[in-house]
Amino acid sequence: MKVEIFDVEHGQCAMIHCPPNGKKLMIDAGHNGSTGWRPSQHFRGQAIEDLVHTNYDEDHASDLVAVKQNCSINAITHNPTIGSRHLYVMKAEFGMGVGVRSVYEWLQWLEGQPNARGIPIDLGHLTKRIYYNTYGQAAGQFRDANNLSVATFISYAGFTILFPGDLEVAGWRQIMQLPGFQQDLARTTVLVASHHGRENGCCEEIFENWIPQAVIISDAGIEHATQETRNWYAARTSGCRTRAGIDRKVFTTRRDGKITIDVDGQGQWFIETSTTRPTGTLATLLGEA
Repeated sequence: MKVEIFDVEHGQCAMIHCPPNGKKLMIDAGHNGSTGWRPSQHFRGQAIEDLVHTNYDEDHASDLVAVKQNCSINAITHNPTIGSRHLYVMKAEFGMGVGVRSVYEWLQWLEGQPNARGIPIDLGHLTKRIYYNTYGQAAGQFRDANNLSVATFISYAGFTILFPGDLEVAGWRQIMQLPGFQQDLARTTVLVASHHGRENGCCEEIFENWIPQAVIISDAGIEHATQETRNWYAARTSGCRTRAGIDRKVFTTRRDGKITIDVDGQGQWFIETSTTRPTGTLATLLGEA
């Protein structure tokens, strides 16, 4: 299995290549406005077996319209408790960007297909498990996009990576009560930090009985205080060794660029970055260890 986490600034886009058939599983469809990198161009003409919408904010869907135009998508995974009317209410204050509006229109179409059945998804030997909180006003329900994120566990050969979307602390605490969630969490190897590493996604309870080997933060430059949580995550991470032989705990797309994880059939995994980071004392001083 290969996991590619792309540098899309303060957004998210990842592609998972499934063994042994090479089918593609995309996590969100953000793009990089500074470099011009877009998943719709990078994967133009290719088939996507499943596209997971972890969060209905624009930074997770900014290139979605073009992805739908340039790629063939077999299935879309989302929080099924959110309908088009709910999404409209959620976005009423600030409006919808083009990506979220595309999601809204897709939900409207889906609701017009009363006899539609789930489309079979072929992810080869990979396993996908999702958890989500429910939309509503009752206790334990939410009406904000962040806490309705789809927490997605991707597993292969004993390796698991968790994409929790933009869950905030209240959402973490609720989703942890769902049957099976804590068991899947305990088996997770790598965590993609919630809400791009922002402090409101730092939930102490998820680390009470679990220590990931690495944390990845998808973030831009100095924005929303995402850099201030690096040490917080590092203190709750056991660490790993990169393919280049460097010991690391926390990776960020703003400094490391694209982050790639390769997992073999025995569960042995290697992580590498598209930029070369400093080592030793200099790395510690720069907060990159």
